[in-house]
Amino acid sequence: MRSRRTAVLVLGMGALLSGLLTLQFGWVRALVEARSDLFDEQARTALVEVQSVLALSTADFPPPPPPAGLAPVSGPAADSLVVVRAEGTLKREAAMLVADSILTIILRDRGIDFEFRSALLDRYGRPIFLQDEDVQFLDELQDQGYRIPAGDAQRLDDVQLYTVFFPRKRLVLAKDMWLELTANLLLMVVLLAFTVYAANGLRKAEQLNRLKSDLINNMTHELKTPISTIGLAGEALLDEEMSADPENFRYYVQLIRSENKRLGLLVENVLRAAMLDQGELELYRQPLNFHDLVKEVLRNQAIHIKKQGGSTSSQLEATDPVVTGDRTHLTNVVFNLVDNAIKYGGVEPHLRVKSWNQAGSLHIAFVDNGIGIPREHLGKVFDKLYRVPTGNVHDVKGFGLGLSYVKAVMQQHGAQIDVVSTAGKGSTFTLVFPQTKKTS
Repeated sequence: MRSRRTAVLVLGMGALLSGLLTLQFGWVRALVEARSDLFDEQARTALVEVQSVLALSTADFPPPPPPAGLAPVSGPAADSLVVVRAEGTLKREAAMLVADSILTIILRDRGIDFEFRSALLDRYGRPIFLQDEDVQFLDELQDQGYRIPAGDAQRLDDVQLYTVFFPRKRLVLAKDMWLELTANLLLMVVLLAFTVYAANGLRKAEQLNRLKSDLINNMTHELKTPISTIGLAGEALLDEEMSADPENFRYYVQLIRSENKRLGLLVENVLRAAMLDQGELELYRQPLNFHDLVKEVLRNQAIHIKKQGGSTSSQLEATDPVVTGDRTHLTNVVFNLVDNAIKYGGVEPHLRVKSWNQAGSLHIAFVDNGIGIPREHLGKVFDKLYRVPTGNVHDVKGFGLGLSYVKAVMQQHGAQIDVVSTAGKGSTFTLVFPQTKKTS
């Protein structure tokens, strides 16, 4: 149910983000189109002003020359025609320079400092006058140019169009709107980042809820078992016939003590987790022989290990096993690692403890032959409440608090813990304690 609710929330947030991004893109497009339309209007108005100024000036756009090839001309008439055409070209060039200068002044007065290209075209878009360097812009002049009539044509065939094209129009408009576009882009990035962050938070919250649910289920199971056992033992002791036998009486008393101790350990694990959350893990540091600490834990756990059908062996070869740390917390660290090796050791669990000195550090490795940890879970085994899936949530007792506590204690000691594991072949947890160099 929670997973479905989370999926619905994520889909809803995705739909909301898509809608917001669509609105943002629409707003940007409308803004660009509005600025482009405004520029078009300004350009057309400027050309109308150019047309008015030219009408009052002496600038002359002579009529276009007659199309070549309509009638063959030879002799003195041909020479005269060449002279007329040359004079017309010069006049058109002079008129174009005047028109370009007037347009530049008018545009600057309007705050528009755009580079433009100009040409004189006939009514069909064919060039009448075009600078050599502007030949590459002929297609744009014909398709996208702004135009005004030029000259004093009396016939439709003599119509000339002074045409202007702005090659950097889009770039300059975008540059003018850089603040709006940048702000809009940043807003979209923030929206996207927030959505990803929120979706990730929902996913983690769902995972945390699942882990807490597993914790409650495990805690309920583990607390009910010793409570029920203590209750049954208490009822047995109240029975006069059963309590009359000294052996039975001793058995039930020991059972109650054992289950009470088990309850105490469960409560202690929860209290340790609370201490870690509140940052109240206080250490009483003193020199410790880690070999002695390991032997003590193995000795205390011998009955439990034997009961599980397991065994242990030691290769404590470190020449300098002394570290500075808190005895109680480091004992708990070793206890948790030994307990994990036995719990996840399979049918015949075997734990091998090794130690050695290397590069000014003490290394203690706990090697088991258990079920191992799949690669995808290795990075999570030290997370609080996390338990590697083993099929049935109750087949191996625990709250998922032990390894997170171990890592926290090691960090408080300035030490580290590493894990290497292969699914189905066992795991190796290695404690590494930095040691102070002894001065002679």
